[in-house]
Amino acid sequence: MNTNTLKPYLIAGHLALLAMLALALWFAEERVLLIDSAYQLFHDINHESMLINDNRFSMVLSQLLPWLLIKLHVPLRWLIVAYSASFVFIAYASFLLAAHVLRQPKVAAVMALTFLGMCSTFFHCISETFQLMFFAPLLYALTQFDPGSVRWRRTLRWMALVLVEVLAFFIHPVSVFFILYIIGFRLVDGRRLRRDTPAIVVAVGLVLLSSVRLMLGQSGHDESFMPTGDTLHYALTHFFSLHSMGYFRTWFLIYLFPLVLWVLALVGYARRRQWLKMAFVGLYLPAFFVMSVVVYWEGDGSIGMERTYLPLYFFAGLPFFVDEAEHLRGWRRWTVFGYFTVMLGIAFTRIGMDMHIYTNRLEEIKHIAAHSRSEGQHKLIVTRSTAEQLFRFNIWGLALESMLLTARDGADQTVTIYLEEDDFDRSNADFYDNPEVYMSVNWWKRWEVKDLNHNYFQLPAQGYEELVRADEGGYSLKGL
Repeated sequence: MNTNTLKPYLIAGHLALLAMLALALWFAEERVLLIDSAYQLFHDINHESMLINDNRFSMVLSQLLPWLLIKLHVPLRWLIVAYSASFVFIAYASFLLAAHVLRQPKVAAVMALTFLGMCSTFFHCISETFQLMFFAPLLYALTQFDPGSVRWRRTLRWMALVLVEVLAFFIHPVSVFFILYIIGFRLVDGRRLRRDTPAIVVAVGLVLLSSVRLMLGQSGHDESFMPTGDTLHYALTHFFSLHSMGYFRTWFLIYLFPLVLWVLALVGYARRRQWLKMAFVGLYLPAFFVMSVVVYWEGDGSIGMERTYLPLYFFAGLPFFVDEAEHLRGWRRWTVFGYFTVMLGIAFTRIGMDMHIYTNRLEEIKHIAAHSRSEGQHKLIVTRSTAEQLFRFNIWGLALESMLLTARDGADQTVTIYLEEDDFDRSNADFYDNPEVYMSVNWWKRWEVKDLNHNYFQLPAQGYEELVRADEGGYSLKGL
C-alpha cells in the first residue's frame, strides 16, 4: 500500500497524541484526582508499592514512573503530573512502535481512531479499555511484521508477540474479544481459511492465558457484570429501551464514523467477492455491540459507557485500514479523511466543553479545604445539601481525592473530606470522634492516621467535624 494514503492519518495520530499529552500535563489534577485513579495513586504512595486489582497485571506499566518517583520522595505535585502523563506515554510508545519500528502504518491508523471515541474518558486516565485500544493493534502489528531471515530478529519478534498478548490479555476481560478478533481476522482470507503461524501462536497463547485466569479466579467486580437468566431475558426483550441503548442513541453521531468504516469494508469485500471475510467482519461487530448493550443494560455515566463502546472503533477500523483504505481513490479517500478530521475536532472540543465540570469540582474542594484549615480543622464530613457539586461523580473516592489535592501544597496542608448523605448516622463516636481515625473509602472505611505515609500526608490528632452552610452563604463547622 502506498504510505502516502495513510500519511494524513499518521500525522493526525501524532498531533492527537501530542495534544493529549499537553492536556494530560496541564489538567493532571482533573484526570488523576477522580475515583479509581486517585485510589491507585493513593495506594502507591501510602504503601510505596504498585496496586494490581482484579488480576489486571498490565496496570504495572502505568505505575512504573510514579512508583520510581515515590521511592525518590518526589513532591506530590509532580507525582500527579507523572501519573497523568504515564498513560499517554504508553499509548504514544505503542503508536511509534507500530508506525515506525514495525512499519505497520495501517495499524497505527487504527490507533488514531481511538481519539474519536474518548471524550469523557479523558478524565478517567486509568481507563483500561483506552490502553487496550493500543495494546491490541500492536499485537496485530506484530503478527503482520516480517523480521526477515535473521535468526535473532525472528526470535525477538516471537518474544514480543507473546509479551504484547500478555499485556493485552491482563489489562481488561474484554481483551478476549480483541484477541479472538485478531485470530479470526488473520485466519480468514477472502473466500477461504488459511494456515497462519502467528494466528496459531496467538490462539494457543489465549488458551493458556485463559487457563491461568481461571486458576487465579475472577473478581467480584468482573462477575457483577455477568447477566443472570432473568436479566438476560429482560435485556433481550426490551433491547431498544435499555439505558445502554439510550446512551448509544444519544451519541449516535459519535459512533456513526466506525459504522461508516465498517460498511465501507463490507462493500469492499463484496466487490472483491471475499465472502468469508465479509461474513466474519460483518457479524463480529454487531455481535459485540449486542453483547455490550445487554451486559451493560442498566447503563452508566458517560465515562463508563464510552469505555463500553470504544472497541467498536477497533472492530471497524482494522478491516477498513488493512483491506479497504488502499482501494479508495480521489474524492472518496479525502471525504473519509475529512470526516475523520471533523470527528477528531469534535472529540477534542467535547473534552474542552467538559473541562469546567472537573475544574470547578476541584476548585470547590480547594475552597472548602482553605476554610477548614483557617479554622484549624483537617478532617471533615460534608453532606449533599452542603456541597451538592461534590456528589456529581461517584462519591466513594473523595476522601482520597481531597487528600491528594490538598497535600500537594505540603504534607501539613492535608485535608480529608468524607462525603455522607444528609441523613447519615451521626452517633458513631468511634469513627467521628476518634482522633486516630482516618475515614477512607466506604468499603474500607477505617484507617489509622499513623499508618499514612507521613512524607506525603499529615493529619493532626483530631476528630471529624461537619461542614454546614452558614447564614451569610459561606461555610461553618459543627461537631458531630
